Amino acid sequence: MKAGHIHQLVQVILTVCFLVLIAGCEKFVKGESENLAPFAKQTIDLIGTLEYSLDDEEVLYLRDIEDYIDIEDPYGRYFKLENQVQNMLVALVAYSMQIVAISEQNISDNKKANRLADVVLELVDVVRKDEVVVNPNRDDEKGQEVIARVRQSEDYLEALRLLLPLINEVSAHAGRVLDELLIEKNKVALLTDAAIDKKYGAVIELHQEMRATKDDMFRTLINLSQYSVTRDTAYLEKMKSYGMFSVIAATENKKSLNTKQLAQLHKAVTEELRLVNENYAQMMPDVREYQESHRELLKMVASKEDAISEARMTFVVWSRAYQKMAGGKEDPAEWFDISDTGELLFGAAKKAAGM
Repeated sequence: MKAGHIHQLVQVILTVCFLVLIAGCEKFVKGESENLAPFAKQTIDLIGTLEYSLDDEEVLYLRDIEDYIDIEDPYGRYFKLENQVQNMLVALVAYSMQIVAISEQNISDNKKANRLADVVLELVDVVRKDEVVVNPNRDDEKGQEVIARVRQSEDYLEALRLLLPLINEVSAHAGRVLDELLIEKNKVALLTDAAIDKKYGAVIELHQEMRATKDDMFRTLINLSQYSVTRDTAYLEKMKSYGMFSVIAATENKKSLNTKQLAQLHKAVTEELRLVNENYAQMMPDVREYQESHRELLKMVASKEDAISEARMTFVVWSRAYQKMAGGKEDPAEWFDISDTGELLFGAAKKAAGM
């Protein structure tokens, strides 16, 4: 399964645009808020920390596992959903930077509001181009009404506030995509788990059989030792029950064994065990690959679950910060303030605050 590249995408945007946009930022024309450059920077800081901890280069044992899955393109839907989340996160960065750029332009607030509406429509197109539709009953009419009100606004900060319903819908839509991504992640994890068992099925079956054989040999040697000391025929019968060829041959038509026969039998059983151990040792690299494949899958699944959880928190934290910023809070530190985000959002908010 491929890893996300949120961090790299954000860094490209940061390198190309951000320094240009924040240079010389001023307050809103009507002085209702501080400049918006910190909002864009905090958005980049928040989203820039999102990256999957297990990259393709780190995948050692699962690289060809898709060959053992009978379904065509088993990971395709997962990758599409993951790309949708990535696109939406990058869209948050782009939108945050655009509202800064627009706020700096030496034009009327109504023209700023109209340019803001144009930016929003471009970002809405990102969602509409989703390869996996998770909300077929989208209310486009409501969105058009919001855009119409924004275009009529004579106050840029008011225009930002008017967009709150769409901002909240973006966050809700992201949540639906992430829900679907989590479901799909579980599906591909099960497929991959089954594929691992299929790939190593024969060696695992042999491993179990040889492990049982070795155990029987050890028990045979224990009973052989006990018989040598006690000469209790119960131990002799117990040895026969394990079915070793050397024991069956040595005890055929015999009710007891003398010292010489015991020595010969011990030598024969030991030799059989040596041969089994050699074969067992040859098989173990494949067994370890099987075990490492499952460990790698567990690590990858945990990594993806963490990424989905952090992405979900990011959309919530960002939409709440936007609401505070558009609501006229002047102190940028209050936009991503961790004090009222709740414990669930603590980690993501801390990243946004640079803590």
